[in-house]
Amino acid sequence: MANFAGIRIICISALVPCSLATPIYLSDVPAYDWYHGCAPTAAASIIGYWDLNGFPNLFDASGADVFLTINVQDQISSPEHNARYDPIPDDLTQPQTWNSIADFMNTSEGDGRPMGATLSSKVATGITEYAASRGYTFDAWSNYTGFSSIWTALVTEIDAGRPLVFGVDATGDGMPDHAAPVLGYDIRGDYDYWYAAYTTWDEAETISWFQFRRLSSSYSWGVGKAIIIHPVSVPVPEPSTFALLAIGIVGLMGYGCMRRRV
Repeated sequence: MANFAGIRIICISALVPCSLATPIYLSDVPAYDWYHGCAPTAAASIIGYWDLNGFPNLFDASGADVFLTINVQDQISSPEHNARYDPIPDDLTQPQTWNSIADFMNTSEGDGRPMGATLSSKVATGITEYAASRGYTFDAWSNYTGFSSIWTALVTEIDAGRPLVFGVDATGDGMPDHAAPVLGYDIRGDYDYWYAAYTTWDEAETISWFQFRRLSSSYSWGVGKAIIIHPVSVPVPEPSTFALLAIGIVGLMGYGCMRRRV
Protein backbone atom coordinates (compact mmCIF):
# COMPACT_ATOMS: atom_id res chain seq x y z
CA MET A 1 0.00 0.00 0.00
CA ALA A 2 1.37 3.34 -1.05
CA ASN A 3 1.23 5.10 2.30
CA PHE A 4 3.26 2.38 3.96
CA ALA A 5 5.66 1.83 1.09
CA GLY A 6 7.15 5.26 1.58
CA ILE A 7 7.73 4.62 5.26
CA ARG A 8 9.43 1.32 4.56
CA ILE A 9 11.70 2.83 1.90
CA ILE A 10 12.95 5.29 4.50
CA CYS A 11 13.67 2.41 6.86
CA ILE A 12 15.41 0.38 4.21
CA SER A 13 17.63 3.29 3.31
CA ALA A 14 18.73 3.50 6.94
CA LEU A 15 19.01 -0.29 6.99
CA VAL A 16 20.63 -1.42 10.24
CA PRO A 17 19.90 1.65 12.44
CA CYS A 18 16.22 1.59 11.48
CA SER A 19 15.73 -2.14 11.71
CA LEU A 20 17.47 -2.41 15.05
CA ALA A 21 16.20 0.73 16.78
CA THR A 22 12.65 1.35 15.59
CA PRO A 23 9.73 -0.77 16.78
CA ILE A 24 7.01 -0.81 14.13
CA TYR A 25 3.37 -1.14 15.14
CA LEU A 26 -0.16 -0.24 14.14
CA SER A 27 -1.81 2.36 16.32
CA ASP A 28 -5.58 1.94 15.70
CA VAL A 29 -6.05 -1.58 17.03
CA PRO A 30 -8.56 -1.57 19.90
CA ALA A 31 -7.65 -3.38 23.11
CA TYR A 32 -10.61 -5.29 24.55
CA ASP A 33 -11.16 -6.79 27.96
CA TRP A 34 -11.50 -10.59 27.83
CA TYR A 35 -15.13 -11.41 27.07
CA HIS A 36 -16.30 -15.02 26.98
CA GLY A 37 -13.20 -16.29 25.21
CA CYS A 38 -9.72 -15.18 24.23
CA ALA A 39 -10.09 -16.17 20.56
CA PRO A 40 -13.27 -14.10 19.97
CA THR A 41 -11.77 -11.23 21.97
CA ALA A 42 -8.47 -11.30 20.05
CA ALA A 43 -10.32 -11.51 16.73
CA ALA A 44 -12.51 -8.60 17.81
CA SER A 45 -9.43 -6.37 18.10
CA ILE A 46 -8.59 -7.13 14.46
CA ILE A 47 -12.18 -6.70 13.36
CA GLY A 48 -12.40 -3.42 15.29
CA TYR A 49 -9.32 -2.17 13.47
CA TRP A 50 -10.92 -2.88 10.10
CA ASP A 51 -14.22 -1.39 11.25
CA LEU A 52 -12.29 1.85 11.80
CA ASN A 53 -10.46 1.52 8.47
CA GLY A 54 -13.00 1.12 5.72
CA PHE A 55 -15.40 -1.62 6.89
CA PRO A 56 -17.76 0.27 9.22
CA ASN A 57 -20.50 -2.36 9.47
CA LEU A 58 -18.33 -4.99 11.13
CA PHE A 59 -19.48 -3.71 14.52
CA ASP A 60 -22.66 -1.88 15.51
CA ALA A 61 -20.49 0.71 17.30
CA SER A 62 -18.72 3.38 15.28
CA GLY A 63 -15.90 5.88 15.68
CA ALA A 64 -14.42 6.20 19.16
CA ASP A 65 -17.13 3.91 20.56
CA VAL A 66 -15.40 0.97 18.87
CA PHE A 67 -12.59 1.18 21.45
CA LEU A 68 -14.85 0.32 24.42
CA THR A 69 -15.50 -3.35 25.15
CA ILE A 70 -19.01 -2.71 26.42
CA ASN A 71 -20.02 -1.28 23.04
CA VAL A 72 -18.92 -4.35 21.05
CA GLN A 73 -19.29 -7.17 23.56
CA ASP A 74 -22.52 -8.49 22.03
CA GLN A 75 -20.68 -8.91 18.74
CA ILE A 76 -17.82 -10.69 20.55
CA SER A 77 -20.19 -13.15 22.25
CA SER A 78 -23.92 -12.53 22.15
CA PRO A 79 -26.24 -12.88 25.17
CA GLU A 80 -27.91 -15.81 23.40
CA HIS A 81 -24.59 -17.56 22.84
CA ASN A 82 -23.61 -17.02 26.47
CA ALA A 83 -26.92 -18.39 27.76
CA ARG A 84 -26.70 -21.49 25.55
CA TYR A 85 -23.03 -22.45 25.83
CA ASP A 86 -21.53 -21.01 29.01
CA PRO A 87 -23.31 -23.44 31.39
CA ILE A 88 -21.75 -26.85 31.85
CA PRO A 89 -23.33 -28.88 30.35
CA ASP A 90 -24.60 -26.65 27.54
CA ASP A 91 -28.19 -25.46 27.88
CA LEU A 92 -29.52 -26.40 24.46
CA THR A 93 -33.01 -25.19 25.38
CA GLN A 94 -31.72 -21.67 24.82
CA PRO A 95 -32.05 -20.30 21.25
CA GLN A 96 -29.21 -20.73 18.77
CA THR A 97 -28.17 -17.48 17.10
CA TRP A 98 -25.48 -16.54 14.59
CA ASN A 99 -24.77 -12.92 15.45
CA SER A 100 -21.41 -12.88 17.23
CA ILE A 101 -17.81 -13.94 16.67
CA ALA A 102 -18.16 -16.64 19.34
CA ASP A 103 -21.11 -18.16 17.44
CA PHE A 104 -19.05 -18.67 14.29
CA MET A 105 -16.00 -19.90 16.24
CA ASN A 106 -18.17 -22.38 18.18
CA THR A 107 -16.59 -21.03 21.36
CA SER A 108 -17.56 -22.91 24.55
CA GLU A 109 -19.65 -25.40 22.55
CA GLY A 110 -19.55 -29.00 23.66
CA ASP A 111 -20.37 -30.63 26.98
CA GLY A 112 -17.54 -30.23 29.44
CA ARG A 113 -15.68 -27.59 27.45
CA PRO A 114 -14.89 -24.65 29.74
CA MET A 115 -16.33 -21.22 29.09
CA GLY A 116 -14.27 -19.40 26.48
CA ALA A 117 -12.55 -22.43 24.95
CA THR A 118 -12.18 -22.39 21.15
CA LEU A 119 -10.62 -24.97 18.86
CA SER A 120 -7.75 -23.32 17.02
CA SER A 121 -9.07 -24.83 13.78
CA LYS A 122 -12.23 -22.71 14.13
CA VAL A 123 -10.59 -19.30 14.59
CA ALA A 124 -9.88 -18.46 10.95
CA THR A 125 -13.17 -19.80 9.61
CA GLY A 126 -15.04 -18.06 12.39
CA ILE A 127 -13.55 -14.70 11.39
CA THR A 128 -14.47 -15.10 7.72
CA GLU A 129 -17.98 -16.32 8.51
CA TYR A 130 -18.59 -13.48 10.96
CA ALA A 131 -17.39 -10.91 8.41
CA ALA A 132 -19.69 -12.47 5.79
CA SER A 133 -22.62 -12.16 8.20
CA ARG A 134 -21.89 -8.42 8.34
CA GLY A 135 -21.74 -8.10 4.55
CA TYR A 136 -17.98 -8.30 3.91
CA THR A 137 -15.64 -10.83 2.33
CA PHE A 138 -12.53 -11.58 4.37
CA ASP A 139 -9.90 -14.28 4.02
CA ALA A 140 -8.27 -15.78 7.09
CA TRP A 141 -5.94 -18.73 7.42
CA SER A 142 -3.47 -20.29 9.81
CA ASN A 143 0.27 -20.39 9.26
CA TYR A 144 1.54 -23.97 9.70
CA THR A 145 4.66 -23.92 7.55
CA GLY A 146 7.30 -23.48 10.22
CA PHE A 147 8.39 -21.15 13.00
CA SER A 148 10.55 -18.87 10.85
CA SER A 149 7.65 -18.38 8.45
CA ILE A 150 5.54 -17.01 11.31
CA TRP A 151 8.06 -14.19 11.73
CA THR A 152 8.02 -13.56 7.99
CA ALA A 153 4.23 -13.44 8.07
CA LEU A 154 4.31 -11.02 11.01
CA VAL A 155 6.66 -8.57 9.28
CA THR A 156 4.80 -8.83 5.97
CA GLU A 157 1.40 -8.25 7.53
CA ILE A 158 2.38 -5.37 9.79
CA ASP A 159 4.29 -3.63 7.00
CA ALA A 160 1.12 -3.91 4.90
CA GLY A 161 -1.04 -2.42 7.67
CA ARG A 162 -2.75 -5.67 8.66
CA PRO A 163 -2.81 -6.85 12.31
CA LEU A 164 -3.02 -10.59 12.97
CA VAL A 165 -3.63 -13.12 15.73
CA PHE A 166 -1.05 -15.35 17.40
CA GLY A 167 -1.71 -18.60 19.21
CA VAL A 168 0.57 -18.38 22.25
CA ASP A 169 1.46 -20.12 25.48
CA ALA A 170 0.58 -17.60 28.18
CA THR A 171 1.30 -19.97 31.09
CA GLY A 172 4.76 -21.27 30.19
CA ASP A 173 3.87 -24.95 29.98
CA GLY A 174 4.92 -25.34 26.37
CA MET A 175 1.38 -25.68 25.04
CA PRO A 176 -0.71 -23.02 23.23
CA ASP A 177 -3.49 -21.85 25.53
CA HIS A 178 -4.24 -18.28 24.51
CA ALA A 179 -5.02 -16.13 21.47
CA ALA A 180 -3.68 -12.59 21.28
CA PRO A 181 -4.02 -9.74 18.78
CA VAL A 182 -0.62 -8.84 17.35
CA LEU A 183 0.08 -5.36 16.02
CA GLY A 184 3.82 -4.84 15.70
CA TYR A 185 7.37 -6.13 15.67
CA ASP A 186 10.86 -5.05 16.72
CA ILE A 187 14.37 -6.29 15.89
CA ARG A 188 16.66 -5.46 18.78
CA GLY A 189 19.77 -7.29 17.68
CA ASP A 190 20.96 -10.44 15.96
CA TYR A 191 18.29 -13.11 16.51
CA ASP A 192 16.61 -10.86 19.08
CA TYR A 193 13.10 -10.49 17.68
CA TRP A 194 10.04 -9.15 19.52
CA TYR A 195 6.34 -8.88 18.81
CA ALA A 196 3.78 -6.38 20.06
CA ALA A 197 0.48 -7.72 21.38
CA TYR A 198 -2.43 -7.13 23.70
CA THR A 199 -2.97 -9.69 26.44
CA THR A 200 -6.81 -9.21 26.23
CA TRP A 201 -6.95 -8.82 29.98
CA ASP A 202 -7.65 -5.08 30.13
CA GLU A 203 -9.11 -2.69 27.55
CA ALA A 204 -6.95 0.10 29.02
CA GLU A 205 -3.72 -1.82 28.49
CA THR A 206 -0.87 -0.45 26.46
CA ILE A 207 1.09 -2.56 24.01
CA SER A 208 3.02 -5.44 25.59
CA TRP A 209 6.27 -6.56 23.96
CA PHE A 210 7.18 -10.26 24.02
CA GLN A 211 10.28 -11.96 22.72
CA PHE A 212 9.51 -13.95 19.59
CA ARG A 213 10.35 -17.51 20.61
CA ARG A 214 9.11 -21.04 20.08
CA LEU A 215 6.75 -22.74 22.50
CA SER A 216 8.66 -23.91 25.57
CA SER A 217 8.05 -24.91 29.16
CA SER A 218 10.98 -22.65 30.13
CA TYR A 219 9.19 -19.35 29.50
CA SER A 220 5.76 -17.91 28.71
CA TRP A 221 4.39 -16.22 25.59
CA GLY A 222 6.10 -18.55 23.16
CA VAL A 223 4.43 -18.54 19.74
CA GLY A 224 2.71 -21.55 18.20
CA LYS A 225 0.95 -20.22 15.13
CA ALA A 226 -0.18 -17.15 13.26
CA ILE A 227 -3.69 -16.47 11.97
CA ILE A 228 -3.53 -14.10 9.02
CA ILE A 229 -6.57 -11.96 8.23
CA HIS A 230 -7.15 -10.13 4.94
CA PRO A 231 -10.11 -8.11 3.77
CA VAL A 232 -10.56 -9.13 0.14
CA SER A 233 -10.91 -5.50 -0.91
CA VAL A 234 -8.42 -3.56 1.18
CA PRO A 235 -8.79 0.21 1.61
CA VAL A 236 -5.57 2.17 2.12
CA PRO A 237 -5.45 3.17 5.80
CA GLU A 238 -4.61 6.75 6.66
CA PRO A 239 -0.94 7.32 7.57
CA SER A 240 -1.97 7.96 11.18
CA THR A 241 -2.94 4.30 11.58
CA PHE A 242 0.69 3.25 11.22
CA ALA A 243 3.03 4.39 13.98
CA LEU A 244 6.79 4.31 14.01
CA LEU A 245 8.20 4.73 17.48
CA ALA A 246 11.91 5.54 17.30
CA ILE A 247 13.40 4.50 20.63
CA GLY A 248 16.89 3.47 19.81
CA ILE A 249 -0.77 -25.71 16.87
CA VAL A 250 -1.11 -26.90 16.56
CA GLY A 251 -3.81 -28.13 14.53
CA LEU A 252 -6.83 -29.03 16.65
CA MET A 253 -5.36 -27.94 19.91
CA GLY A 254 -7.49 -25.24 21.45
CA TYR A 255 -7.21 -21.99 23.32
CA GLY A 256 -8.52 -22.73 26.75
CA CYS A 257 -8.42 -19.72 27.43
CA MET A 258 -6.54 -17.54 29.85
CA ARG A 259 -8.98 -15.13 31.44
CA ARG A 260 -8.23 -11.60 32.47
CA ARG A 261 -5.95 -11.46 35.47
CA VAL A 262 -7.42 -9.68 38.46
